[in-house]
Amino acid sequence: MAAGGGVDLNPSVGQKLASYQLISKFPQIKSKVTSQGTSLKESIFGSIFTGDTSWGLDYKKDVAPWLGDRIGLGVFPDMEADKKPEIGLTIAFTDQSAAKAALDKAITNAAKKHEKVGYAFADQYVVVSDTTAHATALVQAGKSSTLAGSKYQDDVQKLGSDQTGVAWADIAAVYKAVPKDMMTKSPLTGLNSPLAGLNGLSGLKGANDPKNASGRVVVGLHANASYVEVIGKGIDIKGAGPLVKADAATGAGMIASFPGDVLGAMTVKGLGKAAGVFYTSFTAGGDKMGIKPMLSGLGIDSAKKIETLLGAETGVMVGGGTGQPQFAVRTRGNNPDAALAIARKALAGVPPVDGLQVRKITGPDGIVAGLGSDLNTAIFSQSGSKLGSSDVFRQVIPDASKADVAEYVNLTKVLPLLPQDPTSSPPAWLKSLKAVGVTATGGAEPTLQLRLSFT
Repeated sequence: MAAGGGVDLNPSVGQKLASYQLISKFPQIKSKVTSQGTSLKESIFGSIFTGDTSWGLDYKKDVAPWLGDRIGLGVFPDMEADKKPEIGLTIAFTDQSAAKAALDKAITNAAKKHEKVGYAFADQYVVVSDTTAHATALVQAGKSSTLAGSKYQDDVQKLGSDQTGVAWADIAAVYKAVPKDMMTKSPLTGLNSPLAGLNGLSGLKGANDPKNASGRVVVGLHANASYVEVIGKGIDIKGAGPLVKADAATGAGMIASFPGDVLGAMTVKGLGKAAGVFYTSFTAGGDKMGIKPMLSGLGIDSAKKIETLLGAETGVMVGGGTGQPQFAVRTRGNNPDAALAIARKALAGVPPVDGLQVRKITGPDGIVAGLGSDLNTAIFSQSGSKLGSSDVFRQVIPDASKADVAEYVNLTKVLPLLPQDPTSSPPAWLKSLKAVGVTATGGAEPTLQLRLSFT
């Protein structure tokens, strides 16, 4: 199996309570939930099996009588030479006869819309796929290639307890399972595939080639009364080094020192060194993307200059509003004077931008390229509020100092700035969103954490 995972529909008491409290913030989902104990089942399957879907089932009448406490999703390599990976949804059941009756009804309803559904039973689970033949084949494949027989259980334990849902993937197997034509053009539309970016990495050679990557990825979902968290870990990752670990620099994270009223911000440690590695890899492989002539026109002609310009840590922040957005890039590095000289030479090679200022900054040392007087003033102010002192920021990014990559968006400020449809009111649940934070940390087990907080 290339990838798989599952959701615990009967988690711990703490997760049940937290999930119920979160679900209660969304009226449309809350209307499908009758109790704290069944909130996960009803919120997930109440949406999948409602009458307005192609399955055409009523949750309480057709599904609740047989639905068990676990669901899972498995992705297997192509089984019938159609160059498409096989996907199956695995659902635990408590009453096989009731499950069969409901799924037979789903097949009939799907056929009316010229869609396909098939299923096959395996022990206390039913596997649902696009056809009965595929579902049966997945049952057989699962008997010979189970997650239980892999390192799945050991990897999941690394996430810690109280995970409502988990997902697991073998990196090498997933890469092999993705058809080559899905990395270029979509078989359905002929347009660029969403996976085309993987094909664009074909210029990387040797240890940097993504085809050489191996290891596993495990992801967990955890609920809290005020936020939902997704955390993923890379285990035994080998190959494609710059894609997995950018050899990040040491030192406390810079994002906490940004002005406290920014709309959003992002910082990356080690970006300069990683960009230098990519520059060398791409330009040494024929430079199919024309990187060298493009950058040389800006006075950047070596990996060393790229590393000096971007520094040990690079950050971007956005302030202002829709009428007057303000932007700034800030770096932390060992040679801010050289970085300032490279930046000014590069900007001299492009059309001038009114109001753009490029200056050195201390604490930490680096440079700032800012557009917007208010944001520039706030960046250099020693007394103004900073993100590190904001409760909203600390909730979604609990340990910014250890993050190699940190991203933050204050949704209470950003969402009102987005274009609104004058003919309709925005969904009520949008008012519940507070902030989102993403952090990534390298090391022996690279970790990615996402938190979405609610009011």
